[in-house]
Amino acid sequence: MNGAFSAVETIGEVLARWRQMLMAAGVEDAEWECALIYSELSGIRHTELQRAAAAAPEVVAHGDLWVARRLRREPLQYIMGHAPFMDFELEVTPDVLIPRPETELLAEALIRDLPHGGRLLDVGTGSGAIALSVAYARSDITVLALEVSEAALKVAARNRARYGLEQTVMLRRSDLLAALEEGEQFDFLAANLPYIAEEEYAGLQPEVRDFEPKLALTAPEDGLALILELARQAPPHLKPGAGVIFEIGWRQGQTLAKALRRMGYCEVAVLRDYSGLDRFVRCVR
Repeated sequence: MNGAFSAVETIGEVLARWRQMLMAAGVEDAEWECALIYSELSGIRHTELQRAAAAAPEVVAHGDLWVARRLRREPLQYIMGHAPFMDFELEVTPDVLIPRPETELLAEALIRDLPHGGRLLDVGTGSGAIALSVAYARSDITVLALEVSEAALKVAARNRARYGLEQTVMLRRSDLLAALEEGEQFDFLAANLPYIAEEEYAGLQPEVRDFEPKLALTAPEDGLALILELARQAPPHLKPGAGVIFEIGWRQGQTLAKALRRMGYCEVAVLRDYSGLDRFVRCVR
C-alpha cells in the first residue's frame, strides 16, 4: 500500500493528551474537564464515553481548539457558552459572572421562605441565575431583577426567554435601587453583589481575574461598600417583616452583621456554605 497514514486516536488517548496539557498548565479537575469537553462536542454523556473507541476527527479538531483556550485559563463555561445552576443551563458570557454552586443555597432559601404570592427583588442579577431559578420553582411569586450592566441584562433576558419566564421575571437596568419607583415594595431582597476587596483582586485565580467582569467582582471598603449602600437604600422598599439575604466573602460575615444591626435590621444571622465557610448574611427589616 502506497502513501502514509496516521493512526486514529482513541477517545481515551485524546482525553489523556488533553489531560496532560491541562495539568501542566495548572488546571484543576483536568480529567473531568477533558471528558466534559469531549462530551459537549460529541453529544455523548461524559459518563458513557467508550475510551477504547475511535475518536471522531471533527470532535478532536474542535476539542483541540477548546483546550488551547483553556490552556490560557479561559473558564470552560465561557468556552462552552453555558453553565449549570439549579435546574437550568444558563447562557454565560464574559459580561456576567459564572454562577457558583454556593449561590444555589441562596436560591433554595428564597424558594423555601418567600410567602405565597410574594414579590422578590434580586439586585445584581447578572445572568439571572437567582431570579430565574426562584421564579421557575415558585410560579406563585413575581421577581424584579436589577442590574447596572446593560450587557449583562441582555444575557439575563435571553436566559429568561429560554425558560419562558417573561411574565414572572421583570428586568430593569439600575445602579443598586436607583431605578425603583417610590412605593415599590418587596417581600424579600436578595443580592449577590461584588464583595472582593481591591487588594485581593491580583491574587485571584487567573480564570476569575483575567476573564470574569471586574465590575461584578470588586468593591471598596474591604469589598463591602456596595452591600452596605444597598442596605441603607433598601428599607423604604421592604414590606414590614421582609427578609433580606446577601452573599458575602468568607471573612465578611461578622463585620456585615454588626453593621446591619446598627442600621436597625433584626434577626441577623451569618450562614455557611457547603465548605463550612461564612457565605451569607440574612436579616429582617
